[in-house]
Amino acid sequence: MVLSKGSAKDYLHDYRDGKIAQGLGINCDFDESLRFKYGQYVGILGADNVGKTYFMTWYMLALTTNHGLKWGIWMDENSKGQVLRDLIQMYSGVAFNKLTHAEIDAHNDYLEEYFFFVDNKLQYTPENLLKQFEQIPADGYFIDPFNQLDHDMNYENNIKFIRSLKRWCKLNKKTAYLSMHPVTASGRKSMEYPIGHEWEGQPMVPNKSMAEGGKLFANMCDDWVNVHRLTKLESMQFFTLIDIDKIKDKDTGGAQTMSNKPLQFYYNHGLGFLFNGVDPIKRQKQEPKNNYINDLPF
Repeated sequence: MVLSKGSAKDYLHDYRDGKIAQGLGINCDFDESLRFKYGQYVGILGADNVGKTYFMTWYMLALTTNHGLKWGIWMDENSKGQVLRDLIQMYSGVAFNKLTHAEIDAHNDYLEEYFFFVDNKLQYTPENLLKQFEQIPADGYFIDPFNQLDHDMNYENNIKFIRSLKRWCKLNKKTAYLSMHPVTASGRKSMEYPIGHEWEGQPMVPNKSMAEGGKLFANMCDDWVNVHRLTKLESMQFFTLIDIDKIKDKDTGGAQTMSNKPLQFYYNHGLGFLFNGVDPIKRQKQEPKNNYINDLPF
């Protein structure tokens, strides 16, 4: 079908007048870099044990508390109980072992109105997982990680799945976050911060071209988020680093960050993260604390 003449005028006028609707933020400075937008596929990249799942759990909850978004989740490496434990602690703002059984039950009942879990004891192909997601009345979906699906990761299979995922997101006006690991080469010495950098000799944040399975995951995504931690640097052990590697539609909000200056999220003694001192789940500014109620959950 050929579009009619003049069909873009409303958009052009809205753009001229600054009326383009922005994606959903979480009520802190992070909104300048990333926003939730319906109908998108978003790549999440990070090495093992850097906290991709924990960061995304926090981010999903922040979108829920600010906008009431609902989520369909498949996490192969984390049980429903483990994820709900983290959600309850983030949402309540109280150490889990300080909550009463009644408080835990009340928080659990509330959160299960917004977070729905696909059974991770079963094996799914990518196509079958999307069928499971269709049974969940959610706004966004999280696949974590992609390489644990029943899927032969060759080029033809990967591009077929990404095309079907993008089509599924657009047709259903849903957003999917796809968690991936980088290839082995990302750990080579050439990928360390250079001499003179404040993190000299530490592994650099991976970039979207390093995704296991090839660059097509990045080429075909709408947005791309790299998650990283400097696990061997004591001064940074309680910070998660976020690099926004791609924002396809900048008109609706978001911007790439500099890979040598990733955003720093402070691990808030087990209660989620503070960004520039703000807890977007509680919508308030907090002072960082130096005593940690939990070991790092990564």
